[in-house]
Amino acid sequence: MPHIKAGDIQIYCELHGAGDQTLTLIRGLGADLCAWFAQVSAFSKHFRTLVFDNRGAGRSDKPDAPYSIRQMAADVKALLDALQIERTALLGISMGGMIAQEFAIHYPEKLSCLILGCTSFGGPQSVVLPKDMFDAILAGPVADEGVRQLQERALYSAATIRDNRGLIAAHAEARSKFPMPRFALMRQAAALFNHDAADRIDQIRVPTLVATGREDRLIPPANSGLIAKRIPGAILKEFSGGHVFTSESADAFNDCAIDFVKSHCPR
Repeated sequence: MPHIKAGDIQIYCELHGAGDQTLTLIRGLGADLCAWFAQVSAFSKHFRTLVFDNRGAGRSDKPDAPYSIRQMAADVKALLDALQIERTALLGISMGGMIAQEFAIHYPEKLSCLILGCTSFGGPQSVVLPKDMFDAILAGPVADEGVRQLQERALYSAATIRDNRGLIAAHAEARSKFPMPRFALMRQAAALFNHDAADRIDQIRVPTLVATGREDRLIPPANSGLIAKRIPGAILKEFSGGHVFTSESADAFNDCAIDFVKSHCPR
């Protein structure tokens, strides 16, 4: 397969597992599908699991032109259409959660259910994101010890930083496989900071699970609470960990996501 023409770009994607139910995963700022190492094996035992690289990331095309969250949601729609996937459950984390919100607003007919992890609806009504930590993330791989430590604090809980250096190393290895050009990282970042779905998110009508890490310093957990209050019927779940709680509490999160998708996918 793995490159698919979707709209105006070629998207790199992989399908894992089989079955009647499809679960599509959308990664966040600066990350590619390699970062789903804690999810793909678990999810693909239950669903046909689609992972892909966003515009600008991994092995997908990286046009040097403005990106938007709406545009990246359209990329997902074009990818699903190209793969002839009529309906999917959708899981997006961080910036991927913003993309998933836009997808749910514009293409509800394509969705069985929605999972939004460690994300925000953006704009002035959201809880402010810490500029120093985002600046550190945007610095990319650096030798400066102070910036590196701030990057770790932005992504991981104190317990992970202290006791689970292996997980931090695994994420670093995943990021190093297909380094992202700085111009593309900044294009994604501009899309993230220009996103504002605060006054539209209540249009989402599909069953929705909102998940967050209790110690998320990068996108404060209160943002998940605001999202859950505005999406009718949304369920809010908290997990141990920071911004990458999906890896820090992988077993608990994966089990929760699997149960949620199974309960809302058509049989």
